[in-house]
Amino acid sequence: MFETERIMKKIYLIDGSAIIYRSFYALPDFKTSTGFATNAIYGFVSTLLKILKEKRPEYIAVFFDMAVPTFRHKTFDKYKEKRKPMPDELSGQISKIKEIINSFGIKYIEKEGYEGDDLIGSFVEKLKDENCEIFIIGSDKDILQLIDENVFVINPTNYQIIDKKWVIERYGFYPEKIVDFIGLKGDISDNIPGVPGIGEKTAILLLKKFNSVEEIYDNLEKIENEKLREKLKKYKEIAFLSKKLAKLNKEIFEKIDLEDIKIANPDLHKLIELFDFCEFKKLKEMLKEIFPDIEKIEKIENFIGFSTGEIAKYDEICQNIEKYKGILEDENVKKIGFNLKDKIVELRRYNIEFKNIDFDFSIASHLTGKVIYNKDIFKLKEEYEKLLDLFEMYSLFKDVEMPLIEVLAWMEMNGIKVDIDYLNQLGEKFNKEIEEIRNKIYSISGEVFNLNSPSQVGEILFEKLKLPVIKKTKLGYATDVSVLKELANLHPLPQYLLSYRELYKIKSTYIDGILNFINKKTGRIHPIFSQISTTSGRLTCSNPNLQNLPIKTQKGGLIRKAFCVDYNNFFYSFDYSQIELRVMAHFSEDPVLLEAFEKDKDIHNETAELILSSDSLFSPLNFGQLTKEEKRRIAKTINFGIIYGMSSYGLSKELDISVEDASLFINKYFEKFKKVKEYIENIVKKAESNGYVETLLKRRRYIPELKSNNKNEREFGKRVAINMPIQGTSAEIIKVAMNKIYQKFKEEKLKSKLVLQIHDELLFEVPIEEEIRVKNIVMNIMKNAVVLKVPIKVDVKKGKNFLEMEDIND
Repeated sequence: MFETERIMKKIYLIDGSAIIYRSFYALPDFKTSTGFATNAIYGFVSTLLKILKEKRPEYIAVFFDMAVPTFRHKTFDKYKEKRKPMPDELSGQISKIKEIINSFGIKYIEKEGYEGDDLIGSFVEKLKDENCEIFIIGSDKDILQLIDENVFVINPTNYQIIDKKWVIERYGFYPEKIVDFIGLKGDISDNIPGVPGIGEKTAILLLKKFNSVEEIYDNLEKIENEKLREKLKKYKEIAFLSKKLAKLNKEIFEKIDLEDIKIANPDLHKLIELFDFCEFKKLKEMLKEIFPDIEKIEKIENFIGFSTGEIAKYDEICQNIEKYKGILEDENVKKIGFNLKDKIVELRRYNIEFKNIDFDFSIASHLTGKVIYNKDIFKLKEEYEKLLDLFEMYSLFKDVEMPLIEVLAWMEMNGIKVDIDYLNQLGEKFNKEIEEIRNKIYSISGEVFNLNSPSQVGEILFEKLKLPVIKKTKLGYATDVSVLKELANLHPLPQYLLSYRELYKIKSTYIDGILNFINKKTGRIHPIFSQISTTSGRLTCSNPNLQNLPIKTQKGGLIRKAFCVDYNNFFYSFDYSQIELRVMAHFSEDPVLLEAFEKDKDIHNETAELILSSDSLFSPLNFGQLTKEEKRRIAKTINFGIIYGMSSYGLSKELDISVEDASLFINKYFEKFKKVKEYIENIVKKAESNGYVETLLKRRRYIPELKSNNKNEREFGKRVAINMPIQGTSAEIIKVAMNKIYQKFKEEKLKSKLVLQIHDELLFEVPIEEEIRVKNIVMNIMKNAVVLKVPIKVDVKKGKNFLEMEDIND
């Protein structure tokens, strides 16, 4: 007996689709600093790492549903009808999850016409007679039908192992009867109807007395409860249909070779790249516990190479500053290494000017999308240089990204001043308002409850106050902003909840968050800027993120007033005007766009005139009643929506109009801007052919989503293909400008400081005596940073704080 157990193989089969969906809806709205959603990835990877760490599986596979109708949809057209279409934020994560699975050396399996549960069922059927134990990681109820003596289910929520005994104790019958149970009770999540009026208790009682749905109907006369008997008679067809839908197809695979799902050697380089992309710091530590060899891969990051041929550990340098001071500050000695911007900032603490930064591997890896490992730091540089040349990115790397390292280090060291007293007073004011609103909510609802708990809020709104349920989530009632706004027309409580949430977020995220990051010595915030966190090339800001300060609401905007300047200084803001639309005009060469920008017309008003004229007959909307500003707002939404590949559905949500009207708007737009339509069609075709898109300066963004079998993923890929070259080129233009401005300031020994970059905007702190010079320098450089086929325009503002800024355009 002992010998048999010792050699018994353990097989782990993961229901990938179930875990991904559960993670997406159960976890907070995790996003990277670039805005890429990662909650589904995080949940799935957490589950996978726990299995790998605790179970050390030799055989493992992940199973996915396919986005095509299965035999169940053909049998019952309302199957899963109540499930929403996959959100863009989720579909965009699927390809990354599959990349991660492959990088672990794990196989994922999907088959057209079948759900992941069916594929698992077929695997179990073919393998259960082998000398093995099978563990299914999944949360769907129908998977319980597969349990037997050597088949178990692991609940991914609490990792409880569910066996045959558990099913019998929980339901009172054997696992194989789960299909009969669902046949009677139904399954809300999959929209399997079951017999109307039969719930869990009744279904269990029936199956304790009879062995199956068939046996129940063979013995209807033995059911004493007349109402129940009549229900069963009336809905016999539905009962059998529901059982059929619940039963897993175990005949998909004729034969299974266990070696096909034997875990292979992981691609540790790729895993590091993917975890870094997703910004999974905690999960990366867990990854290191499972694969200690990762430490060897990352070890080279601790070294700095000098063009003298010398190599030094960075830790050693910090411990022997005087020994290395000369070579670090020698302008004739080139330096290579990883994350050199951070090292410039750190070494300034030791009063070291880290000069002549020549090659940063972190940036080379980010641009090429490749993680190369070579113990020889100089050979590693050669390999990356060849790759950058091959991708035609060397100029982007050497002339734009490498010089930017010093600029970002300069910005971080400059920091931005904060009025601490003002922020504390604002916090106190908001605390009082929050308390007042909280008391009003308690008074209206008649009880005290947790305002930050969606479930408790839902109970008050929909069970106690009996307000109409707008929508539901897997966890219960939806109480998001859109729901509360709709309910605010019916009852005062939802509006108070909206006000509470706004103030609570401003107070906790911005006021408390900003105060925590103020340097006590300088009175400034010194955020971290990254050039390797986005695929588009945009910079990100963290600790804290000052690129995302609230501005849309009056109360949110008050946060900006806290950012101020030293005495006798002024803020100067230089903002590229509609740079992305200008880049679109450059790429598309659309004559209408080119002329509008050449003649310095307001592009949104121009668009409004072209597609929203009062005599338009293409839409039922009454344009005659719209003001000029309302028309401009619609046109602006369409202009930017086109750049971001927005669908008619997305536009309808933005403008709160029907999908039909939104579709008409887009069609009308393309009638007027024909070359824009042509550009969009061509860029998508090019991306599908090449597998990637490029910016003006040859930055690449690979788009594997375009090859996906999932329609939502493909649509996400198309939007990326349309937007990335435009957004990426815009980001490169401002980077070129930042580099040139920095060099000019150095040459002229100006005291003015660049303190913040917010995508298309640069914010400087300028002494009064340098105002005219700085304005002339920055305007000239920004307008001429890169030559486009349309003029580049820059808007300028001036003020003593970041909220109260006045236009000073010429």
